[in-house]
Amino acid sequence: MRKRCEEEIRRLRISTPLDVTALCEQLAEQRGRPLHLLALTSRTSNPSGLWVAAKKADYIFYDESVGEAHRAHIVLHEIGHMVFEHAGVAELDDLTARLLAPNLDPKVVRQLLCRDSYDNEHEQEAELFATLVLVRAGFEVTVTPDADAPPGLARLREVLSA
Repeated sequence: MRKRCEEEIRRLRISTPLDVTALCEQLAEQRGRPLHLLALTSRTSNPSGLWVAAKKADYIFYDESVGEAHRAHIVLHEIGHMVFEHAGVAELDDLTARLLAPNLDPKVVRQLLCRDSYDNEHEQEAELFATLVLVRAGFEVTVTPDADAPPGLARLREVLSA
């Protein structure tokens, strides 16, 4: 797992200092689709970060109440899920799941959207990736969120922040 993370970090050319926003721009170009960083006011029932792979763009949500270093780690963790193409496997409460997708079973929404435990290989790999990126960058990291949620995501941001 460590070897795989280190290979991906080399491929991404992580250096010191690291501008996570510039890294997101690089990933967006490689993936051929926009990648948006969006702050939200997290609830204790939700994970501190969330990667949503929509049809035409990627969105990384992170808890705006955390410090800059923690914010960078959250975003890098979600980038880890993205670069390793992990699928979501964790818990989101039923009410939030129904608000996000009223026509889907909450179990399906949870599988599609998020992860919140570190007991499976995907979570461990994303966590290791984020930690190794921070070490490679000498913990000199900045993150600049998108100013506004792109059209159509305002409701998701609102639900996750409620």
